[in-house]
Amino acid sequence: MSKLRIVLSVQLLFFFGWGAFLLYSRNAPTREFYLETEPVDPRDMLAGTYVALRYPIATPRADSCTQMMSAATGTDFYVKLDNRGRTIFTPKGPLSVYEDTDCAQSPTADYGWVRASRLDSAFPSGSPSVQYGIEKFYLNENDPRKTASSGSVLAKVKIGPDHRLVLIDLVSKNN
Repeated sequence: MSKLRIVLSVQLLFFFGWGAFLLYSRNAPTREFYLETEPVDPRDMLAGTYVALRYPIATPRADSCTQMMSAATGTDFYVKLDNRGRTIFTPKGPLSVYEDTDCAQSPTADYGWVRASRLDSAFPSGSPSVQYGIEKFYLNENDPRKTASSGSVLAKVKIGPDHRLVLIDLVSKNN
């Protein structure tokens, strides 16, 4: 009987630890910033209610990114995101958006390096693109933002564990 209790206790500790890690990674005290989105048509009846998002940083334009973009599909590398002074107006006021400025095989100690995975091609250009894991934002069925389209919103993000981007919220742009 005591072996069963030990096994159950280990399982409970594992799931408690996992839940704590997930809560910490989303609520970690790291800097939050905004990314501009591009239009895309999100149609998928089986995946639930979400907004499909595409970002200009999906096709990094920095000179150092050319070699990284020619690597094999599924290859991970790092993209440096920085505030270059570009501002977009929202109902919350003007917000600075971050843009890609550099690429590397491994991040330096500077803030702003995020992990990216190379894909075969991007819509609509057909050129190679990268994915950051923030391409879908799931919403409650009754959330009015479920009709928002990529390009009409800014993505509020932060850098989480292992240099992964964490999508926190969507903010509407002014028309």
